[in-house]
Formats: sequence, C-alpha cells, structure tokens
Amino acid sequence: MGRPSSKKLPLGSATPSRRGLFKSAAAVGMAGAAASIFSGSAHADGGTQMLVTTKVEDFDRFLKIFSTKGLAKRKEHGCKGAVVFRDPNEADRVWAIFDWDEKGWKSYVSDPAVPPILKEAGHAGKPQVATLGGKTDA
Repeated sequence: MGRPSSKKLPLGSATPSRRGLFKSAAAVGMAGAAASIFSGSAHADGGTQMLVTTKVEDFDRFLKIFSTKGLAKRKEHGCKGAVVFRDPNEADRVWAIFDWDEKGWKSYVSDPAVPPILKEAGHAGKPQVATLGGKTDA
C-alpha cells in the first residue's frame, strides 16, 4: 500500500526526521510497541517532552481535529506544542511528541470533554503512555 503524502502542521518549529525518531524509539526498546512515551526528558525551562502513540481510523480526519479542537483543549491543559509523525510500518498508527508536563497530561486525560474530541478525531483506542527508557547527552 502506498503512503499518502505528509501534511505540514502549523507548529512553527523544526522537527526531527521520522527515521531519527524511530531509531531513537528502537534504541530504547519501544519500536512497534503499543505503549510508548518519552517522559521526564526535561528542558532547561522545566518543560517535558513526551512521545505518545495511538491508532486512528483516518489520518486526514485525525489531523484536522488534532490541529483545531484538540489543539485548543491541549492548550487549556498547559501543552506548549506538538509534532505529529506517521508510522512507516503501520498506516493507521500516529506518533506525537508533546511539549507537556505530567501534571498537564494527567489533567487533560481526566477532562470529560476530551473523549468526545478523541472520538471525533477517529482514535481507534486510547493514546498510550510509557516511561522514559533512557537518555543521553548527545
């Protein structure tokens, strides 16, 4: 099955390559895992990066809602930005790196307004979270 072309997100920042992202995930033993997130990767400003994965019914529908209703709701809970990637091996899997701390994430997932947004976006399951497997300086 051929891959549809990637769409650019209006996030205003450079993004790592997909290949680099998946090499990093494989290096910490998470390639192909259903539950994957890098948490605790602190920035100088105290923020945290998280890698989250989920499956979606239709990528274009997902991206539309993720970039509008989802974005507004994430901002309410302190998310400072996100970058979305498509999985090279599973057409229905997406990965997102969020600039978000654990407190904001927990607040977001407990918000009763979130499940209807996820449903509208076509999530085929809950976004999955795991802890950081390792970190190096370079």
